[in-house]
Amino acid sequence: MNEIITFISLFLTGILFVVLWNMWVFRKRKYKSIPEPELPFVSVLIPARNEERSIKECVESLLIQNYKKFEVIVLNDNSEDSTGLILEELKNKYKELKIINGKPLPEGWSGKNYACYQLYNTSQGEYILFTDADTVHFKDSIMNSVTRSINRQADLYSLIPKMTLNTFAENIIMPGLHFTTFAMLPYYLAETLKSPAFAMGVGPFLLFKRSAYESIGGHEALKNHLVEDVGLAKNIKRSGYKVVVNKGLDIYSCRMYQSFKEIWEGFSKNIFPGMGYSSLILFSVFFVYLTLFFIPFFGLIVSMISGNDYLLYNFVYQTVLLLIMRAIININFRLGFISAVFHPVGILIISMIGFNSWRWNKLGKGSLWKGRTYPTIKIKGEVT
Repeated sequence: MNEIITFISLFLTGILFVVLWNMWVFRKRKYKSIPEPELPFVSVLIPARNEERSIKECVESLLIQNYKKFEVIVLNDNSEDSTGLILEELKNKYKELKIINGKPLPEGWSGKNYACYQLYNTSQGEYILFTDADTVHFKDSIMNSVTRSINRQADLYSLIPKMTLNTFAENIIMPGLHFTTFAMLPYYLAETLKSPAFAMGVGPFLLFKRSAYESIGGHEALKNHLVEDVGLAKNIKRSGYKVVVNKGLDIYSCRMYQSFKEIWEGFSKNIFPGMGYSSLILFSVFFVYLTLFFIPFFGLIVSMISGNDYLLYNFVYQTVLLLIMRAIININFRLGFISAVFHPVGILIISMIGFNSWRWNKLGKGSLWKGRTYPTIKIKGEVT
């Protein structure tokens, strides 16, 4: 028992160095400006289904960019709310805005992938930016992201947003995205290694070179994939192209989910499919996840009650390490400190959502999202 606790302490020390390494990778850099005549034409593509809360602010933020050569195309994906009416109002105000009405979803496609496929077919840009309807872009979003992408010679340039967190549920759960990825994924390897196993994409902001996107077959190549951002990044790396993931706090903001129910359903849709629908991988990952990130807090209470000094010292060390990691990540990404205070609660909730994702697919009809049900599938090429 003591040997296991000591090993966990050493392992968490190693994870702290991974977090620090990731923060260095995401440090602020200087980029060479690109002469205006050399800047590419960019197509900004927005799939929108039932986005009446956010679509207006998102579209208007993109129409007032300080970039000259670009188009904005929005696809209304058979919305059942007032998204279509809002888009028509925007079209009356901004004549340059292009709106297309999505076709009925064919069998074998996920909704977002089919929407993105239709958007791509109407676009003309040398660069293609897929962005979500729950994002808000700063005025120099396109200019800065294109400049940085070209400087980094990226075929796919994906950016982590400034997260907008308003409710208590958002504040304790959503920063878990950052904590999990920065603690468990060395981003330097994700950029430098050719293996698709080290691949990462951030769905709200995927900026492709058109030639690379077409070469990998775009969204059509993974039309039934529910975690398309990671799937696209894997396909880019698998084809020998370069993926760069960076900090985008000065580029755009995103409010992904606005309630506990939306967080529960949104992550339940993604977690099990993101693990290739493999029960073995899912439960193995969450066993390690809980052991490293939740048990130290539980063990701290138990050791204080039992009076075992050896366990107490180790669990104090482990919890301090976890809180330091949280603080480093939260400061760097402006996530506040509520998630650090409620760290074990957030970790436990994420684990419960992971179990629910498994339950949906193994015991139910599949993943549910925005009024659509996606059956459990075996995705070709995924690890099981």
